[in-house]
Order: sequence, then C-alpha cells, then structure tokens
Amino acid sequence: MNTERLLQELAEAPGISSIEDEPRKIMRMHLQQLSDRVYQDGLGSVIGVQNEDADGIKIQFAAHMDEVGFMVKIVDEHGYLRLQPIGSMWTHVLLGQRMDVKADNGRIYAGVIGSPASHGLPKEVKERTMAMNDLYLDIGASSQLQVYKAGIRPGCMVFPHGLFTKMLDNDRVMCKALDDRAGCAAELIAFEYLHGRYNAPLYCAGTIQEEPGLRGARTATDVIHPDLSLAVDTTVAGDTPADHNTCRLGGGAVLSMIDSNTIAHRGLIRYAETIAAEKKIPIQYAVFKGGGTDSGNIHKSFEGILSMTISIPIRYMHSMQSIISMHDVEACAELMSAMVLGMNQTKYKQLLNGWEDDDD
Repeated sequence: MNTERLLQELAEAPGISSIEDEPRKIMRMHLQQLSDRVYQDGLGSVIGVQNEDADGIKIQFAAHMDEVGFMVKIVDEHGYLRLQPIGSMWTHVLLGQRMDVKADNGRIYAGVIGSPASHGLPKEVKERTMAMNDLYLDIGASSQLQVYKAGIRPGCMVFPHGLFTKMLDNDRVMCKALDDRAGCAAELIAFEYLHGRYNAPLYCAGTIQEEPGLRGARTATDVIHPDLSLAVDTTVAGDTPADHNTCRLGGGAVLSMIDSNTIAHRGLIRYAETIAAEKKIPIQYAVFKGGGTDSGNIHKSFEGILSMTISIPIRYMHSMQSIISMHDVEACAELMSAMVLGMNQTKYKQLLNGWEDDDD
C-alpha cells in the first residue's frame, strides 16, 4: 500500500464518533481485498479476518475510525448552530476555525466557529478560555427556517475542515483526523504484509466510538475473542515548544507503557523490544498517564486479553490540524507485522506465564 495515499484517503473522510460511515467504507474496501471475510459487530466496528478456521494464536489489530468533532445541538432563531462536543477538545484551539456540517441529505456546508472580535475586550476576558457551551457555528444562514430547509437539524455532524497536506519535510503530513486514521493506515499496511505469511487467525478491526469511551473496542473484542491484541493509536509528540515528553516525530513506533486506562503487559512490551532490536525497527517510549486507547477495554475483556498499544507520535492532537511522520506509521506497521510473525504457542505461553520465566 502507498502510505501517503492511504493516509490522505482515510484522514480526509468525515466521521465523528457514531457517524463513522465514510471511514468505515474505506476500511471495508481495503479489508475486502485482504480478508477471507469482512463483517461488522452490532455497534458498527468493521472487522476483516484471515485464516479464521486455522489453529494457532488468534491475534487482533484494533484502531479507531472516529475523530473528534461536534453534533448540532440547537439551531437558534437566527440560524446559528449550538454545538455538542464529541470527544475531548479545548476551546482555545477552536475559536475562529473552519468547520463543515453534513446535512441529512448528504450536502456539506461550510461554517466557522464564532469568535468575539478582540478589539476592546477586557484584559480578564482575553486571558481566559471561552466556555464550551458558548461555542456556536456560523454557516452564514439568516434564519432557523433556512437551516432546516437545507437539511441541517439537531444530531447532524460537524467536523473539522482539513485537506491532507505534505509539509516542508516531505515525510511529515498535516490533516484533521490523523488521530486515529494514522493507526487505521498502520494496521491495514501490516494486515496486507501478513496476508499469506501468518497462518493462524488474524483480525483487523476498525473500531468506532473510541473518543467518548472506547466503546467499539469492547464489542469488537467480544465478537473476535482474541488471544492477543495490538491496538494502534496516536500519542502526544513532545518535540514542540508547546509539549514536552520523550516522543518525537520521526523517532519510530512508540511503546505505550501506561495511560489513564491501561498498564501495558510487561512481557509483551519486552517481546516488542526484542523484536524491534532484531529487525532494527526504531522504537521510543510513552510513560505518561494522559489519554487512553482501545486497549483500555480490550485488556479487561473475558478472562483478560494479552494486549498493548503501539503508538504513532502526533503533534497538536485533538486540534483542527495535526502533524505526523509517515516514517512512524510505517515503523508501527513493521513492528506489528514482526511481532505477529514471531508469535507461536510456545512464545504465547511464555508471555502468559511471565517474561522472567523465559529467561530462566
């Protein structure tokens, strides 16, 4: 697969939590070319499977298809749209931003999140962020009736306007929704590479509704019931004047040790390190408790699922435009593929029983 083309296709598709129709169509199209069977769970996560009836360790990939955005909450009498946030956002990065709203008839209308003019604002107002409940979208309408006639009503999707753009360093790209369409790209690349190479059951899940609570990961895992799961998501890059941690763009795949929902399985982390060293795959580490990934629900399913998250560093997460390195996406896919190919019954049992036992 061409990484750049796949990322553009996925990231430009609109799809907030619960309205993932367009990214799901793209995932399904690619999965149909790589899978023996493609199906959906009851919530709408899409799943492709290779070697479904074979013996061996059943492995699941998971990456979420939804992006942060809004639903229309109220259309007021003047035609302004009041907004219900879907996912965690900061109003500081929202004011004055171009957003699009998708009407019931499928038409896309341009809008902007209204911002007070700074001229004459008191100092204390300038120094605080606007309350989320005060946000509204201006689509240039003159009345409530005009908005309704356009097919826009409560529940319609409002999403960031973003075109996929290559940056000064051609390895780096900018777009909306790279959290977690970059993860979707990585798992598809790995799934393609493993087609015909791994002879045990392998599942690739595009999950829904991760942003409001990791919901699709729970139902997809209930359907698959894997032995081992690798979630792939984005994590905050700390290589800017605004954010500081050990993760950087271009540094390779991130082994996420801990977040607000998960502490990664230590044996699986050590296994990933060993594979990365053998295959010369660049890795880095995230050891901070903010955020969460699909692993937060996966690892608690059934009797407990051996799982971890492999992450892609991202700048400006949950803002209207984010930046990633395509090299990091490919490193994640390479590490996922190598971990799958190195897995067998003996290795799996060693991991379940404790990594230290393997060294004795």
